[in-house]
Amino acid sequence: MSTAPQDMRDTSPSGGATAYAVPPERIDILFRMGRLYLFLPFSALCIAAAFYRHYIPAWVALMPLLLQIATTVATREFVERYETRDPNDDVMDWAKRYVWYSGAAGVSWGLGAVIWFIPGYFPAQAFLALAFMGMVAAEFIARSSYRPAYAAHAFFALLPLIVLLVLEGNVYAALTALLVLFFGGVLYGYCDSIATLLDQSVALRRENAGLVVSLAGERDAAEKARDAAEKSTRAKSAFIANVSHEIRTPLNALLGMAQLLDQSELDQRQKSHVKILLEAGRSLKVLLDDVIALSRDESEVVPLSEDDCDAAQTARIVARMLQPRAWEKQIHLTVTAGDNLPRVAADPRRVRQILLKLADNAVKFTDRGGVEIRVEAVGCGEELSRLKFSVTDTGLGFPPDMAERLFEPFTPGDGTYARRNDGAGLGLAVAKRRVTELGGDIGFESTVGEGAMFWFTVPAVHARESIRHEPAAITADAPPPSNLSFLVALADAAVCKSIVDFLEPFGNRFAVTGQLADAIGRAGRENFDAIICSAADADMIAAAPGVRAPVLAIVTGGMRAPEAAGEILRWPATAGALYLVLQELLGRGADTPAETAPQIATAAAIDAPAFAALEKSLGLATLIEILQSYMTTAEDLCHDLSSASGQEQWDDAARIAQ
Repeated sequence: MSTAPQDMRDTSPSGGATAYAVPPERIDILFRMGRLYLFLPFSALCIAAAFYRHYIPAWVALMPLLLQIATTVATREFVERYETRDPNDDVMDWAKRYVWYSGAAGVSWGLGAVIWFIPGYFPAQAFLALAFMGMVAAEFIARSSYRPAYAAHAFFALLPLIVLLVLEGNVYAALTALLVLFFGGVLYGYCDSIATLLDQSVALRRENAGLVVSLAGERDAAEKARDAAEKSTRAKSAFIANVSHEIRTPLNALLGMAQLLDQSELDQRQKSHVKILLEAGRSLKVLLDDVIALSRDESEVVPLSEDDCDAAQTARIVARMLQPRAWEKQIHLTVTAGDNLPRVAADPRRVRQILLKLADNAVKFTDRGGVEIRVEAVGCGEELSRLKFSVTDTGLGFPPDMAERLFEPFTPGDGTYARRNDGAGLGLAVAKRRVTELGGDIGFESTVGEGAMFWFTVPAVHARESIRHEPAAITADAPPPSNLSFLVALADAAVCKSIVDFLEPFGNRFAVTGQLADAIGRAGRENFDAIICSAADADMIAAAPGVRAPVLAIVTGGMRAPEAAGEILRWPATAGALYLVLQELLGRGADTPAETAPQIATAAAIDAPAFAALEKSLGLATLIEILQSYMTTAEDLCHDLSSASGQEQWDDAARIAQ
């Protein structure tokens, strides 16, 4: 594209003062329009020659036509040479030569005026004037982009006709001459207006071309930035996978060993060192989990379970997890849940994670008083649509100006207090993201020096029927078991009571416990016909030494189905469903003769002598806690492996599986 100084060329032969300067694009328009209108004057001359052949000899009438043919052929050849010119040629030289061709075309019309003019016959003169004005108007369209070209053509075409009309000496001829002169002058004056419009059009086209180039450059830059961002995201995902596998797994092992040391015989100074080691390791694990969760939220969509969960039970689980820390700080930790609460229409793991973040912060930042976890329904009757979880503490509280920053990543509130309590500013950011995923809201209320209340809401499940305890219909296909002995190991007291109510009327006997360690001990020492336990504990109970009874796993909410259970039952369930599952569980062992049972040599899931030795040295409760820690790590690794495989991130999947 030419620059502004190059666009304006000098038409004077000496290159001195500029006579008429025009952008090169306008010269291109001149030649293109000249090609389109090249044969129009020739057609008009043919009509005029046909009209005047009755008044003058035919060979005389054809002379202007022959001259026009010669001019048209020469002009066409000149236009074709212009279209194939050297790009470095000066277009103004071509424009000045085009003026000569325009003048020659005008001369052919002027000759026609001299030959076809009939003295003393005004109708023929008027027709000739009208034909010439029409021709000049057509030529104006073709040559107005370069005024000298139009001026040369109009001057040689109209001047002979005007002179002949004036020489007639009558009023009508003189008025006609004046009309032709005025018409030509007006069109000549319009040349500048047309040129201005053409220049504006050329400038607009240049501007549009510049915008296209600019947009193309910006698009390329945006695509490069997008590619760089995607590359950075992939690198971050790979880093997160490494952190998850290479750091969290050995960290859990270190914590397990620290717990073993804590249970061994140490002096007071050594116990203090081990306690510091445990607290530091747990804080590091929480921080690592928060960083991983926050980074995953930014780079990928974590699939959510379609199951629902029990709101009150979730709150009690969180309280049990934090109760030891509350005891250490000598503060109260309580749970308040309303009656007949609907279930939460959300992933149980996500709800538990959110509530744990809020409650953990409350316990961490409270040195006196207590922490209350409250669950309540929002609305009433048919308007009941959400459940509200709130955590209230009696800690330091937060000033109002922190409201906008509190849920942002790496914003731990007051720096000194946050550092003293190992705060990194990630817990609330993760909680907010999780609540948003579940379609809820989160917020807080606080008074400096009096404490704070953090809350969040999640959708509630409608039309969820509560567990009914009235006698269920018993069919011949599913008779209730009778006179059997059951170990019921369930932490949920409501589910446990329902199962006992379903089975007790038929002479069955029960051993009920809500503690996993107690359940494993009793299952190994006592004889039961069947063990009914939570899906989360089924694998450990079934693998414990001395356990011979078949296991029925109760699956609630988003629990995964255990592999070691003989049967599973998703709760809530009817009495008939429970009877049918127990019949399948108990009938399978009774119907299979011992001598025909296939003998398969398998290794024990747990080394019984080693288990007994560890139980004796550590205590069953501590040993179970260590095993649960490893099971949690294994479950997280399986979840990460499933997520990576589902997204076809095979490098990450291979790294996790190592």
